[in-house]
Amino acid sequence: MPTADLFSTASSATQTVPAQRLGAADLAWATELLGVALAEYPLWAYLQVGARGLAATWLLRGLLRFGLRYGAVYANPEHNALALWLPGRVRATLERLLRVGLLPGAVWQLGLAGYRRLHHWLKANDWLQQHSAPLLHQQLLVLAVHPAARGRGVGRRLLLATLAARQPTRQPCCIVTTDARQLPFFQRLGFQVVGHCPIDAATPTLMDWALVRYTTT
Repeated sequence: MPTADLFSTASSATQTVPAQRLGAADLAWATELLGVALAEYPLWAYLQVGARGLAATWLLRGLLRFGLRYGAVYANPEHNALALWLPGRVRATLERLLRVGLLPGAVWQLGLAGYRRLHHWLKANDWLQQHSAPLLHQQLLVLAVHPAARGRGVGRRLLLATLAARQPTRQPCCIVTTDARQLPFFQRLGFQVVGHCPIDAATPTLMDWALVRYTTT
């Protein structure tokens, strides 16, 4: 179960919890949810690993550890949607990747070629964020919804709930995605495409896209 409520809204008869902040005890089920929700994400084909294989599961668990340590991970009460947020100043440095176990394990799990591809992907994400996003911002690293729950506004509700929690200082929010199919969803919620770049020269058609949502008065 989630370890802490992000916030709640109460009425005279009922109480609803739009989003709950996760902790280390939630790592197993949250990793499983990410694996199912991101099974068709283009990154797996680029890394040449199976979306539900051991290497992908290891990588997703490391991603969640990174989010828990340096940012915040939220889920909805039904546990079929998850959002991972980071402060914009947090970068995937060598020291931070070592602390959450993503290095040197990436070489063992992905092989040398897969590790190099992961390095290219991280560099492209970092470059695009630095050159496209405002200096001070919040970064939405992951928004994932279980396939069975899609089309019902689940992702939208979780995103709006966590946006409200992550913008107390009214900083813009940024997301970098490798899946162009996600662009219309974020654009409908006020995000603007502010930049794009190829992940590496060997795959010029595989792009990273940066979107920013500015606060409104």
